[in-house]
Amino acid sequence: MIKKKFYIGIDLGGKEKKTTGVCVLEEKKIVLLKDVFGRDVLKTINPYLKEMAVIAIDAPLTKGRGKGKMRLYEKFLSTSIFRKEKVNPLPPALMEKLCEFAREIVEKLEKKGFVLGLNLIETFPTLVKKICKENSLSINFPCQTENQKSASICAKVAFLHSQFKTRYLGYKDGFLFLPEISFWKREWKEKFYQAWKERPHLKYRYLITNLF
Repeated sequence: MIKKKFYIGIDLGGKEKKTTGVCVLEEKKIVLLKDVFGRDVLKTINPYLKEMAVIAIDAPLTKGRGKGKMRLYEKFLSTSIFRKEKVNPLPPALMEKLCEFAREIVEKLEKKGFVLGLNLIETFPTLVKKICKENSLSINFPCQTENQKSASICAKVAFLHSQFKTRYLGYKDGFLFLPEISFWKREWKEKFYQAWKERPHLKYRYLITNLF
């Protein structure tokens, strides 16, 4: 008998607010799509964890040390090209409670056997949606809220990660996972490569990626 495999996407919101989107996929089929209170997220996904392949979360899962507590990849994604397209991440210092809650979730999932960067990854659905070709992610789910839309994108990234179709950007202070470049719009392949080529090498000498 073939075991089921599930892929979870989480758009993490406040602990005491019903702003966390959760999406569970079995291959490309939706099993669960809903908004929950942040405090209930682990209880919500717990029934699927034994058959879980990958969990992808939209939230800062690691702690940065730079200005605004930003991690190196967040600094890179805050350069002019990304700011102009409004896909630059918020500085973690502006959402301290969420960051603390995200790391709390990571710690609890690690106790259940998940490994950060392996089958527990961080992604950024705002950027994924912007850079990827329309319909390339095949997400046509009946999302009722923006949180659910973001969670569904995270779930698809989790599925792609299990198929070795994601790439990373980051440093030891944290890695972001994105769909491989074959899913990207041509214009964004060029924009991203240009931003990478023009980055100040001294400032970003430790930043690594396998996108190209």
